[in-house]
Amino acid sequence: MSTAPPAYLAHWGLAEAPFRLEPDPRFAFERSDHREGLARILFGITQLGGLVVITGEIGSGKTLLAQTLRRTLDGEGFTVASVANPPRTGAALLAALLPAIGAEPAGGSAARLALRVRAALADAAADGRRVVLAIDEAQRLDPRALDEVRLLTNPDSGGAPGAPVVLLGQPELTLRVERQPQVAQRVVVRYHLGPMTADEVDQYALHRTRVAGAAGRIISKRAARAAHEETGGVPRLVNLLLANALFVAAARGEETIGEDTIRDLAEDRRISLDAASPDGEAGT
Repeated sequence: MSTAPPAYLAHWGLAEAPFRLEPDPRFAFERSDHREGLARILFGITQLGGLVVITGEIGSGKTLLAQTLRRTLDGEGFTVASVANPPRTGAALLAALLPAIGAEPAGGSAARLALRVRAALADAAADGRRVVLAIDEAQRLDPRALDEVRLLTNPDSGGAPGAPVVLLGQPELTLRVERQPQVAQRVVVRYHLGPMTADEVDQYALHRTRVAGAAGRIISKRAARAAHEETGGVPRLVNLLLANALFVAAARGEETIGEDTIRDLAEDRRISLDAASPDGEAGT
């Protein structure tokens, strides 16, 4: 049973909130670096094999990219076995991969679990399923877990090819990988997701509000540019700022969200941070 949207959304002619923090493929906005990142991942998986490492700051859109990758690969005959927020250790990671591949859960030593994962990958291949392993928040993995991932990309003793692996994580993931030369040598593609440009923030806001039901522009270009300046173009921060702007501007009875609303909200945040900081300086 459908319900009417909250009054502040109805004020803008929106059927639903356009700036939720949870990734939603319906609102996916094709940024230029996401297009390139997806193309590089696909190249690494289909042409090179081995490890693909994708990094980005918190809120840069890595999870949404992973969702896009899954939908794309599903259409290419691949099965994506994904683990989000993985356990740190090698044995625990291998245990988490088994149900992701479609195998029965199991416990035991890392060596035993690695054999089980290999067997599950072989079973999938026998069924005509080409499995890609995707691990989000991979900066959590300890050195042994990263090495177990590397080993999964190698051919097995029977000559069966290894599974391509996509590691997505915060920038520290690159340092963790580079500290282990045997892992770094298996990386075939590296790509870093940057923030949105000012023009992308404007198009992002326009796209998401239209998907949510807006008949026209409700966030001015100047407001979008101000949002970029105040957030650095990080998608999660843009979402937070614009979600608040929708509410505040509606409460003020504005017909369009303007730059003043964005600046007011950013100033509110700075004042709040100043008040919370022991030395009176804004936090990060």
